[in-house]
Amino acid sequence: MKIYFAALSLVFFMAVNATAEEYKSITTAGYSNLDFNARGGDELSTESTYYFSGKETLGPLREFEFINNASNLSGAYYHRSIGSTNSDSFAIAGEYFAENGFVLGANIADLGGESFNTIALGYMFTPNFLMKFYNTDGNTYSKFRYNYDLNETDYIGFDFSADIVFDWQIFSSKYFSKIGDVQYISIEFSYLNYNEWDDFWEVGSNYYFTKSTSLGASYDENNDYKVGLSHFFNRNVAVEASYSTRLGSPFKYSSFGSDIYKNSWNTDTEVDKFELGVTVQF
Repeated sequence: MKIYFAALSLVFFMAVNATAEEYKSITTAGYSNLDFNARGGDELSTESTYYFSGKETLGPLREFEFINNASNLSGAYYHRSIGSTNSDSFAIAGEYFAENGFVLGANIADLGGESFNTIALGYMFTPNFLMKFYNTDGNTYSKFRYNYDLNETDYIGFDFSADIVFDWQIFSSKYFSKIGDVQYISIEFSYLNYNEWDDFWEVGSNYYFTKSTSLGASYDENNDYKVGLSHFFNRNVAVEASYSTRLGSPFKYSSFGSDIYKNSWNTDTEVDKFELGVTVQF
């Protein structure tokens, strides 16, 4: 009888851990200490996104579908101080996914006193294929995003972006897989081809010991790297800590515009960056 109840408890535990969590809001906040060769600095940042329909996790509490299809509103703030120089950036954004497949989006951003606004129009042909066209202050570019489901949790996703005259192109891909009872792994790669500048590439990976705890690392063409650890104390609150040699930019937050700027912002700056962050999901 004891063996029976022990086995039943184990099955119940595995079933609970395999159940996907659903969230409608995700908020992040972080602090970074910057150490340059001759001076120091810091960064403060936060972003909050509300989804009008729930988003289900793929196992790990920080992993969601490759192609978002939930209408949403978001806002972000980013502050950087280096020596006596300070800059503040703000953004609000929204996306609307219509039932007939059309997608509308807009971002209103202020980057240190300069406007950086984006509008977008797209069409979702299937839940696994999205096409969008963006215009940012007169510059037009396109994005194609495709997801291939390998099974209920595993997938490989592809993303291609380019401007209308093909001066630059960005290709990125992500592979996500369950590799154990509660272990998962993600592998990402991005490549930027800029006709007037040097090319740029980056690779990264996250290993999930459980759905709550992960270790991540990335490396790029400039010999910059990042290593970090993330842990959820419960289904709602997580903390992150990392060290990197890349300065980064506000475009890591989607509220500031298309994520193509996150991939193309690759200034090679000598810096030691220590980051602490918190994530709250409901």
